[in-house]
Amino acid sequence: MTTSAQPAAAPLPPCTRCESPIEEGDLRCSICALPVPAPPPADGAARPVRAQVLRCTECGAAVAFSALAQAPHCAFCGATMKVEQPVDPIETAQVRIPFEVDRGEAEAALRGWLGRRGFFAPKTLKDEAVLESLTPLCWAGWIVNADAAVAWTADSDAGARRAAWAPHSGQISLRFDAICVPATRGLDHTECHLLVPYYDLAKAVDVAAPAIPGEVPATIESFDAQRSAARATIQRAIEATAKVRVERHIPGRRFRNVHVACLLESQTTHRVALPAWVLAYRYRDTPYRAIVHGQRAEVVFGSSPKDWVKIAAVVLGVIAAIAAIALAIYLITAR
Repeated sequence: MTTSAQPAAAPLPPCTRCESPIEEGDLRCSICALPVPAPPPADGAARPVRAQVLRCTECGAAVAFSALAQAPHCAFCGATMKVEQPVDPIETAQVRIPFEVDRGEAEAALRGWLGRRGFFAPKTLKDEAVLESLTPLCWAGWIVNADAAVAWTADSDAGARRAAWAPHSGQISLRFDAICVPATRGLDHTECHLLVPYYDLAKAVDVAAPAIPGEVPATIESFDAQRSAARATIQRAIEATAKVRVERHIPGRRFRNVHVACLLESQTTHRVALPAWVLAYRYRDTPYRAIVHGQRAEVVFGSSPKDWVKIAAVVLGVIAAIAAIALAIYLITAR
């Protein structure tokens, strides 16, 4: 991943227990979980932005704080509220991937996609669909690189003898490169995972770098989690990836009940803003949504209407065919 030249902050000292690198904003070491003391602010350096939470003193309910609202009471129990500032910093993107698909290309990609929805789509979908909004969004995600010792267990048909399954286990070292973990509210995780394989991370630039000529101006989304929650999310993503990768190490032709445990040995994360077009369109008074990739216009997916008359006709045709076959069998056997 490449970024534009920016004045780099002084590197943080490594963990005093395991000597793993400490990233800016870490409250604990990502490998051994040793608490990291907050470094003293440099002379003239801006303090990091902290989250503000309005907290009820009686029931503990938390509400997003608004200075304009000045709400002094809890909406749940009526008690007074207080403002707290967690030590955990708010996550912000470090780098962004510029848009390469402009507004016209995104709309044309949607029209082409609507025209390829298949037999069960309405015949007039492409012509009658009305585009209501076309929003460029840079959604938030972590790009993770890590090394881990992975212990696995599984049942397979290798060595099963008279039984159908036999237990197996093992341990391997795996390298995880460029795992993308979504941290967005604008897209769901399924949509993110459909977009991720087509991003060219080598084109990333610093989030504060000036826009490329002709680049689409877009909203850079805030992260939907603080760093303390991010570690747990990243760990789950690494375990899910490891569960797939250990399958090649399981003996036999068939296996089941695969379980893994990952012990991280090193880990680095980059906070990235990834481009996508979010399109809302309407067909005969019903709204639908589609996503167009911000770098590759041919990557389009979303929801679309179905022609239920065609579906009903196919179902009735299948039923009629089954009934005809059954009748023929009955007549043959009745002779």
